Amino acid sequence: MNTSTTKQKDIDVIVAGAGHNGLVGACYLAKSGLNVLVLEAHSSVGGMTVTSPMTPEAPDHMINEASIHASLFRMSPIEAELELATKFGLRQRLIDPCHIQLAADKESSIGLWNDANKTAKEIEHFSPKDAKAWLELSELADAALTMGKPMAMTGAVKPSKRALMSAAIKTLPRLKYIKPLIDLTTSSQSEALETIFETDIVRAAIFTALPFMDPREDNSAFSLIYLAALQSTGVSMFEGGTGALPKALVRCLEHHGGVVRTNAKVDSFVMKDGAVLGVRLENGEEIMAPKGVMTAYSPKAVLNHTLPKGNLTNKMQKRAENIPTTRRGIADYKLNIALKGRINPTKAQKWRDNKGWDADLRVPTIQWVTYKDGIKAYRDCQLNKIPQSIPGLAQLTTGFDPTMAPDGCDTFWFWSGVTPVTPDVGWDVALKEITNTVIKESAEIYDGIESLEIARRPLGAPQIEKRFHAIDGSVYHVEPYVTRFGPGRPAKGFAGYETPIPGLFLSGSGTHPSAGICGLPGRNAAQKMIKVIKKKR
Repeated sequence: MNTSTTKQKDIDVIVAGAGHNGLVGACYLAKSGLNVLVLEAHSSVGGMTVTSPMTPEAPDHMINEASIHASLFRMSPIEAELELATKFGLRQRLIDPCHIQLAADKESSIGLWNDANKTAKEIEHFSPKDAKAWLELSELADAALTMGKPMAMTGAVKPSKRALMSAAIKTLPRLKYIKPLIDLTTSSQSEALETIFETDIVRAAIFTALPFMDPREDNSAFSLIYLAALQSTGVSMFEGGTGALPKALVRCLEHHGGVVRTNAKVDSFVMKDGAVLGVRLENGEEIMAPKGVMTAYSPKAVLNHTLPKGNLTNKMQKRAENIPTTRRGIADYKLNIALKGRINPTKAQKWRDNKGWDADLRVPTIQWVTYKDGIKAYRDCQLNKIPQSIPGLAQLTTGFDPTMAPDGCDTFWFWSGVTPVTPDVGWDVALKEITNTVIKESAEIYDGIESLEIARRPLGAPQIEKRFHAIDGSVYHVEPYVTRFGPGRPAKGFAGYETPIPGLFLSGSGTHPSAGICGLPGRNAAQKMIKVIKKKR
């Protein structure tokens, strides 16, 4: 990809970073009539939504290098507004159930279904009390999502009148849920799970799926909102791998006249009188963007490294420097494995088949670490120790899309948010130990995973940082504390997409409303940028 079809003097706006949020923002900007140039540091677009061949060992195996599920994206109007499915070839299918939680015996399980009643029916096998509690919690989480969803579609600092009105309309019939929601979300996740549910398997099912923060800290129970996302629009995957999303976005962008340039890392901004006028690439090349620059990578990197020192006030500079990326004491880890045959969760599948329960276990993620061991893993990480068991999600991407490997072969994907930030043995040793533990535990579930391995791609925090330009390897870009959402994301004074620096706008996973495959940070930031540009006209 290059700029051969667009003269640089014609550029109105630069988007720095071709992750899915950057591309979403670029599409809206181009659709509004602006000439848009997207600059991407890597050789391919997509950022953490990229799908790539596992070269050189297994070039016919396609791997999702980071993200895999679309949950928040399904709640947004982006696909329809950009005509991604109808015009630009995007295809996604619901994964239902999207998660399978195994019990301590590594055979019996419950499925987390789009329909809360189906989940409760399976939970009832283990505890009728927990089945009833699941439905009650689901009702509460659904109310929270319904009331809060309009605010995700707008800016966090100056929400639109339309969003405020919509939120008010949805909240009025649900006022009875306000106090229970406050009581729940201000408690710790461990307190909430241990008081609501009596069985380990149900606690583990929610606990493992999204480890936002230390489950013993107050306010950590807000992470239970994921349950509402799961049970409202459901969780999907993209045909052709996660990378099908950025590919569709590029087609949309080019249709509206925008251009993407890869291998073009932004080193700094071109400044004049305290305003951003363009960018300077690592090779020294300067590209002007008279109507503004939108960044779609780590806001901590943007404000502390790309932006030349001295342009922020001391107060705002300190806020930028203190954007949290390692305070939780836990870090992300990814593993992809190319296999020369098929592997199956045979014992777990047999258990469900004998009960007559649905679910082809080659499709959803499977999680097996118990709640008790999960809590211990958090504590180990905060002591810089490698947990004995690594909580996480495992999935056969070829179970969903067989075209991602040669006929009769599989690709295996694993993600954990519970590994130490600074392991006491150092990351070189830690990466090997964590990977060996994950494969050893996976072998108890998936028969043949060790003997059929062709190649593996493990990524710890340092590798995630290098590959995706994410400070400290944080896939969230900003630690997901409840105080770092809304007006606090990424920091006070920077949450409105438009920064105190004229011409500089923030987007990406570190901005409102959330990380993950979402797209709303890009959409909202572009809409803000368009409004500012029109006002200047």
